[in-house]
Amino acid sequence: MKRPVLIIATGLLGLSIHAFSQNKLRLPDPLENLRPSEIKRLHTQAVDFFRAAQPAVATASKSTVSIHSSRQRVAFGTVVTHPDKKQPVILTKWSEVNKQPSRLRVTTPMGKRYPAQVVGIYPDHDLALLTIKSPDAKLVPLDLTASSTPELGSFITLARPDGHVQGLGVVSVHARSLREGDKAYLGVLMDFSPTHHQGVPLKEVMPNSAAARAGLREGDVILSLDKKPITGAMEMRNTLQRLPPGSKMIVRYRRGHADKQTTVHLGSRSENTQIRAFPRKRMQQMEQMGTVPSRIRTNFPNVIQSDIAIQGDSTPNNPHDNQTNDCGGPVTDLNGNIVGIAIARGSRIKTYIIPTSTLQNLLTTHPEPVSRHLPHGNARRKTSQ
Repeated sequence: MKRPVLIIATGLLGLSIHAFSQNKLRLPDPLENLRPSEIKRLHTQAVDFFRAAQPAVATASKSTVSIHSSRQRVAFGTVVTHPDKKQPVILTKWSEVNKQPSRLRVTTPMGKRYPAQVVGIYPDHDLALLTIKSPDAKLVPLDLTASSTPELGSFITLARPDGHVQGLGVVSVHARSLREGDKAYLGVLMDFSPTHHQGVPLKEVMPNSAAARAGLREGDVILSLDKKPITGAMEMRNTLQRLPPGSKMIVRYRRGHADKQTTVHLGSRSENTQIRAFPRKRMQQMEQMGTVPSRIRTNFPNVIQSDIAIQGDSTPNNPHDNQTNDCGGPVTDLNGNIVGIAIARGSRIKTYIIPTSTLQNLLTTHPEPVSRHLPHGNARRKTSQ
């Protein structure tokens, strides 16, 4: 019997392609049941796919740097301009450079290495502002006006300084806040089983929730939200995630054999003490399956979610595992337009990106002083010097 042709599906791009081409992530082996010839073919396809995407990062790579601490790359950085600074500055992930913020080294796309230091913090976004101490450094700032707001399912790429693609994936959730107080709350438990061809059955409706106040009950099947048909629980969850508390929406649902409609005023997750939190230990296990997530990976005011497979933490539990960090680099669409900066690996299937519009707004404000956000150990060392 002829075996089926091996095809790289979109859903594997953020996981398998990156793992095959970069060979860094510890994922469950997706090649276990494949023949050697099929494995070779899949690897070749992955490398070719990354090579084909290289033109998308050609410009952004010129504004991408590597940031080192104690001879280890701890993050990427994105070169930008700031109205308060005469020379270009670098944005990167603060929680990865905060151990030695005045003893960092930056490697440019030309291979030149310079001492650098953190001169300001945007703590809500876990962003640090770096300057290079040498006046001879030639940095090329990224043109943030050449920006893009990609649609769901659009391919995006993560640049690295050598002109190659560090990561490739798709946009999975539009820009939204990850803060609890900014999350809308309907107050239902959905049935995620794929047994219904139309709508999403409600397994439970929380007392005093927005859903309960609107008259929804256990067993109702949600058919549409604001006239948009809902075909599955994941689609319904993603739709709700993009809405702020206080949003009003029209919900069409089926109860028995009758179709009904109600208006729901969404509440806030922070105001509902009866939300059933997923067990923390189990959640951490799920987040760490196949990758090392970032230590700071939540509570961002505004991020795009993607499945780009990046390394999220340069200091894993195993001190002998020389991991690096891919956060801080620019993300582009396939036309080379800037989508934002990769800021965190949230889990096996979640990478968060600060949108370009948010970056533009931040760069018109003054960052907070570094001394206010130094870890306790650094603060003590600074005092004793």
